[in-house]
Amino acid sequence: MKQIVLVFLLGSLFVYGQNNQASLSLNDAIQRALANRYDLKIQKVNTKITEKQLSEVGARSLPQISSDLDVRVNSQLQSNILPGSLFGSVNAPDRAVQFGTKYNTLWGFNLNQQVFNPVNLSDRKIANIQSEYQRQNEKLTEITIKQDVTEAYFTALLWKEKVDLSTENVKRAQEVYEVTKNQLGNAQATQYDVQRNLIDVENAKATNEQNRNSYKLSINDLLYKISDDSLKNPSLTDKITDLIQAFSLIPKDNEEIKRTELTQEKIQLEIYKLNMKKQSLTYLPTLSVYGNYSLQYLNNDFTPFTSKNWYPFNYFGVKASIPIFDGGLKAKTRQEYELRSEMSKFNYNKLTRDYKQEVQSTQTALNNALSDLNYQKKNLALIEDLYKIDTERLKIGAIRQTDLTSTYYTLQQTQTNYLNSVYNYLVAVVRYKKAAGIL
Repeated sequence: MKQIVLVFLLGSLFVYGQNNQASLSLNDAIQRALANRYDLKIQKVNTKITEKQLSEVGARSLPQISSDLDVRVNSQLQSNILPGSLFGSVNAPDRAVQFGTKYNTLWGFNLNQQVFNPVNLSDRKIANIQSEYQRQNEKLTEITIKQDVTEAYFTALLWKEKVDLSTENVKRAQEVYEVTKNQLGNAQATQYDVQRNLIDVENAKATNEQNRNSYKLSINDLLYKISDDSLKNPSLTDKITDLIQAFSLIPKDNEEIKRTELTQEKIQLEIYKLNMKKQSLTYLPTLSVYGNYSLQYLNNDFTPFTSKNWYPFNYFGVKASIPIFDGGLKAKTRQEYELRSEMSKFNYNKLTRDYKQEVQSTQTALNNALSDLNYQKKNLALIEDLYKIDTERLKIGAIRQTDLTSTYYTLQQTQTNYLNSVYNYLVAVVRYKKAAGIL
């Protein structure tokens, strides 16, 4: 009874472990990475910062209201000199007099409203296009993440397939070993053949163990690039054959390049042009209206809560600030942006040539990878048929053990070559899409 309960518990734990293992497709991995990667989160914050700068520029056009409170105690009033002639006599001496009260409190409210500010108009346009530049940076970061995660997923799937093949190879080597042992009893094989096949079994087990360790390492790398700590030992759901179909691509000659970097360079050029225009606009005057309402308390006794000693006054006006001479700073700044614009044009042309070359290079690599994939696929189908035939021929003693061993090694190498060709093809497709700007 205890043994039955123990078996039940172990079975329950196994089922729980299987159910607790998360399934992970390539699309799921990409979406998780886009949600979790800190480099993308940082870039999104940068975009929000530029959007805030746009709102800051808009705030400059709103009324600016301030209040000043000045409480002054005149411990000694300032003296003023009045000419003696004011008192009716030409020769009368001048008199020193003091005006004011001991307590002088001023409480004022100020209003300033810009009607026209050429700098604000330019800064608003610049901040708006800088926000678009940062959004393009977000897109560029997303593309990089997609490429990283996709290639990491391909690598993990490659090692998963290699584990499956090496596990099958262990089974095949064990079967051949068992056949040879049986043939030893019938004098159809020698002890040497038995020992040789036993070595093949151990080598197959060692290769299988190495593949398993490499698979674990590739899974760790995939989880690192996804940045999702909740995933533990995920089960990859995509299949090699499905991915080959999903990523099948025939490169086009003269493919239109849609790189985000080119869009960014165009935006950068526009930013420089707006800054050039800004320097020209700064020669225009800044117009604003202003107003003030103040209350002044004048008394020799400090009794501010009585209204009879408060004296109100107010004023308003229009102000024009006209730049006259700044030492040539505006002209020099404009010349700097003219040079930056010229450099940006050169950089755009350079990037265009670089990306055309990259597209051609990745297109060639993709075509080569596709040819190799088709070639290795045919080879694999042939060697699998040969291995089945030689296995049956060995059982009836039609061939020697060394013949099957040779076929077996060829099968292993062909399987590895096929998987590598699949991986190279899938990576070549991704890199071609990245180069053409269609990833």
